[in-house]
Amino acid sequence: MPSHAVTVYTDLAALPGSYEKLFGQAGAQSLYHTLPWYRNFIQSGIVPKEKLRIFAVDAGNPRTPRAVLVTYRDEAGAGLLGSRTLSSLANYYTSLFGPIVEPGMPDLQETLDALAEAIARDSVRWDVINLRPLALDEATFSGLVTAFKKAGLLVQTYFCFGNWYLPVNNQSFNDYLKTRSSRISKTAKRQRRILETGTRFRYELFASPGDLERGLADYNTVYGSSWKVPEPYPNFIGALMRTCAEQGWLRLGIAYLDGVPAAAQIWMVVDGTASIYKMAYDERFAKDSIGTVLSGMLMEHVIEVDKVKFVDYLSGDDAYKRDWMSHRRERWGILAFNLRTPRGAIAAARHVGARAVKRAIGVFGRLRRAKT
Repeated sequence: MPSHAVTVYTDLAALPGSYEKLFGQAGAQSLYHTLPWYRNFIQSGIVPKEKLRIFAVDAGNPRTPRAVLVTYRDEAGAGLLGSRTLSSLANYYTSLFGPIVEPGMPDLQETLDALAEAIARDSVRWDVINLRPLALDEATFSGLVTAFKKAGLLVQTYFCFGNWYLPVNNQSFNDYLKTRSSRISKTAKRQRRILETGTRFRYELFASPGDLERGLADYNTVYGSSWKVPEPYPNFIGALMRTCAEQGWLRLGIAYLDGVPAAAQIWMVVDGTASIYKMAYDERFAKDSIGTVLSGMLMEHVIEVDKVKFVDYLSGDDAYKRDWMSHRRERWGILAFNLRTPRGAIAAARHVGARAVKRAIGVFGRLRRAKT
């Protein structure tokens, strides 16, 4: 019996209960690796359930869960060639994706090798595998690249977006503000003081399910009065906030001016990391710097009350994110082309060039002959 075995599921609920522990361990690294995140993503109807394809790896005796990769058949990624594309279960709502694995697991490469081999030999002959957005600085990224190459696939990596974050390093909120630009620190403190001394301003933090519906209604009011385009999946954000409130993760801050919801931000605190997920403000109150004041209040809360170790601004290199954060890392994607299928070879030629494909086919052919 091989040391690592892969089972394919088409329903998240069909995964054996033993895999819940694995999601819990991986979820300590990111909200995006938790079962509640995936359940809400699927239940919101973003991807039809019949397109799901979940690869689960176990190993040892007795069998122990080692990894889960949640993917789907991506018709949008097929293009004119009609390629069968296997994509990560992720979209613009997702700031991080990856295999669900135990942090620091000793057999990571062997596990990823088994995963990649199972995808390459799947009953569906995938032409293209597209996984994104992955943490470039984590071992799973280089491990997947190596594993797909071992499985005989041609691999290309690509940049997705920058990710700004803040290691808190046990700073107080006041010490943190001293490290920021004078514009941010002065606005966050002085404008807040001005607003709080009058009668116009009120602030509420919604964290529990009990009063969330009122907070959600006020969030929608702010969002509808902002510059933001309407959500393509209107049920997703509300369901995500309810899920996070049930888990104790939600920090929904609403700032009110003149009795009107003026600014709203969704933060999530999971295992010592505060993620800044959504923010919006009513443009009528832009002159009051209401968004900056609200950011400062939520930052103070996660530092002083939640005692987080990191604050994560998630996706993008926007200038305002650099103003609040101190460190930058990158999220990348992996494209793996199956040169054994005509569509896979054509897709590879379009992305990396015909010469590179010919060279790769020659290399893979020599490797196969050497094995036999």
